[in-house]
Amino acid sequence: MTGSIKLSPVALALLASTAAMAQQTNEQSIETISVLGSKVSNRTATESTSPIDILDTEQLNKGGFTELGQSLQSIAPSFNFSRTQVSDGSDLFRPATLRGLQPDQTLVLINGKRRHTQAIFGLSGTVGAGAAGTDMNSIPLMALKNVEILRDGAAARYGSDAIAGVINLSLNDSTGVTTGFVQGGSTGEGDGDTYSFGLNRGFDLGNEGGFVNLSVEYRDAEGTNRAQRDTGGSSTTAPGDLSQSVRWRQGNSDSEFISLFYNAALPIGQNELYSFAGFSNRSAFGNGFYRDFNRAERNVPQVYPDGFLPRIDNEAEDLSFAVGFKGEFTPDWTFDLSTVYGENQYDYSSSNTINSSYAAQFLAQNPNASAQDIADNAGPKGGYSGGFRFDQWTTNLDINGIVDVSGSEPIYFSIGAEYRKENYEIVPGEVASYACGASNARSSFASVIDPDVFADCGFQAYQGLRPDAANQADRSSYAIYLEAETLLNEDWLVSAALRYEDVSNSNDDTIWKLATRYEVTENLAIRAAASTGFRAPSLQQSGYTAFTTTLGGDGSLATSYTATAGAPFPAALGVDGLNLESSDNYNLGFAWDVSNDLSVTLDFYQIKIYDRINLGSFIGVNSDELTGFPAANAALNATGAVQGNFFSNSLDSTTKGVDLIASYSVGMASGELDITFAANKNKTQIDRVNTPQGIPQSIVLDEQRRSFLTHGQPQERATLTFDYQQDKWSSLIRFNYFGKTEVSYFAGKHIVIPDFLSPTNDWQDNSTVEAAVLVDVNFAYQLSENLNLSVGIDNLFDETPDELGEDEVLNFITNGAMRYPLRALPYGFDGMTYYAKVSFSF
Repeated sequence: MTGSIKLSPVALALLASTAAMAQQTNEQSIETISVLGSKVSNRTATESTSPIDILDTEQLNKGGFTELGQSLQSIAPSFNFSRTQVSDGSDLFRPATLRGLQPDQTLVLINGKRRHTQAIFGLSGTVGAGAAGTDMNSIPLMALKNVEILRDGAAARYGSDAIAGVINLSLNDSTGVTTGFVQGGSTGEGDGDTYSFGLNRGFDLGNEGGFVNLSVEYRDAEGTNRAQRDTGGSSTTAPGDLSQSVRWRQGNSDSEFISLFYNAALPIGQNELYSFAGFSNRSAFGNGFYRDFNRAERNVPQVYPDGFLPRIDNEAEDLSFAVGFKGEFTPDWTFDLSTVYGENQYDYSSSNTINSSYAAQFLAQNPNASAQDIADNAGPKGGYSGGFRFDQWTTNLDINGIVDVSGSEPIYFSIGAEYRKENYEIVPGEVASYACGASNARSSFASVIDPDVFADCGFQAYQGLRPDAANQADRSSYAIYLEAETLLNEDWLVSAALRYEDVSNSNDDTIWKLATRYEVTENLAIRAAASTGFRAPSLQQSGYTAFTTTLGGDGSLATSYTATAGAPFPAALGVDGLNLESSDNYNLGFAWDVSNDLSVTLDFYQIKIYDRINLGSFIGVNSDELTGFPAANAALNATGAVQGNFFSNSLDSTTKGVDLIASYSVGMASGELDITFAANKNKTQIDRVNTPQGIPQSIVLDEQRRSFLTHGQPQERATLTFDYQQDKWSSLIRFNYFGKTEVSYFAGKHIVIPDFLSPTNDWQDNSTVEAAVLVDVNFAYQLSENLNLSVGIDNLFDETPDELGEDEVLNFITNGAMRYPLRALPYGFDGMTYYAKVSFSF
């Protein structure tokens, strides 16, 4: 048999290790086993059965982005990396999504092995709310060789989470060279100064191809602020007049990041021992809403006479370690035995805050106390508010081989088994972070400002996690799978996969995938795939419980309760626990090598998800929704919260879309010009809302959550890149198009405020971020054999969302301080940024 065997990307992860041996099988000439790539520009795998992007580190680093997630978003339109701020302290992580789905519906691998997820998720009012995805920014760009993005369902191969697709991060394996960079940058507004450096070095181990590659990366970024002076008033400024300074914050947090990674392999005879690991620590200094001086329930004017801006210290620590042994049974059959451990910790501490109930209790017990006495007994101004822990241990055995069939093409088999163990923990905060008064009473006390208003309990901005919310949960799963692939003839490739998996706290399922690629001509191929999939509820969903501070329907802050799956409150409404999500995934695409210089891929897809897990809406005690459900109302009231919500398998949805990628290379003026156009269009619709009989649909899916699922991410994304290189010079111009997002959070449909308070007598129903085109430019010059200088500007024309109008609720409730929308921001509101970078290699 001669010619090129083109393997599906799903089978590739297993068969790549077999490639060299398979090329010698039975002395037959197998010229190429196609690793994911394009003949034209190494951008898209035109010869695969499924659409996949191949992004090397040179592409990822051509720009001023120092975070992996931002870099991917700038060049892969199907990948979204929305910004969030003032969202329950979530200033470190951002939801990474594919094809408009949730963060936990995309599986992330490192060197082909499952990566653990983060310990936390965004709560209500954010893209990806209730979904604990992988923390992309915990992985440094310096440690990577390339990134592969499989835009197709792959649960039949990889199991839970691979509904939208798979992102594989390949670690650097180079040796004998030291590479690194030093970079500095800032914004056009003069804030957000960012400094970073990275260093990578690989060493040979022995003389048989062994290696160890080490990476270190550090980043320090000052925060940005786009807020304005407000009219909330102070002890010296009447409410309605502009403040003397900007007191609110709307922008990126001050942050710091450090990471260490290694990648290693050591041949042992015909076999190989390999290992890789990483550690990262990140911190961010976020904030909540400004607390006005005269808000009785929130402030103690004896401590903060002019009000205060509560701050939230976020710290995330991430650790992973993998070791494996692979080799061959025979020249035709290989094995790969591996185990991977990963853990993520996320902690919150509050500062510049107060628990106003401390002063309230002191005054109740000492009615004649002086202002100084009240200030002295107002409790701490900060402390530990709680944290989350998650760890995962995954062990895999993969066996790959070739079976010759008489008179036919050989069949490539992949057989495997997986065992996974997970643990989850919620750590409570210190007493002052959640208590009602110094005595931690069962109810609050009259505020020090107004005796008719009760003081809030717990720290402002991020109320601490209570001991009754502390929880530990664990689970295990095991799976077996079989995959086969063959050429029916020299033009027609087919593959099939079957997987059975049992998850201890959910259920079991058997899923499948069929994929094919047919070469109509030498340069034109049709590819298609159909598959079923599933996603098990994460421990972060099934084991989560918390008391948090959220925005109430009248614009005030309220204590809210999120119930553990199966707790008395949801159980009284007929929701006893969480089950598996299931999915049907269909893809149809075309790959056309128009010429040696031009390739085009076009892929249509449809993803139907059943029993989709969603974090429901908050339901108030004694609300209309609980009329007729006295047991549920009593269970919620017993928690001490004014409102509560819970996870449930609450909806079915359909996502349809199309991906288009065109790559063109041409010689020009003694140089080489590469042009890449990539676009994604998708639409998600809610097909059905699933509730127990008699339960209102609004309990599990309200207008706000629906808007994030269907319109919280751009439905249209596109990039157009011109990359020119000539001798020592190179330049890049990239146009990034973001479609409109529109959500009802922080708008008239979310916060009920009388229309007569609006200057136009009509509040805007939704919060909208209009479509925009951002232009990035980069110029680089090779100073010497060892040094390269690059300078650039991201968002050259300073594109920002439209500023809030006077008829927008967010403008009203922040006293004019907020300048831009807060949520569903695909590109943020910092505007133009510029940078300079020196890269070295020796």
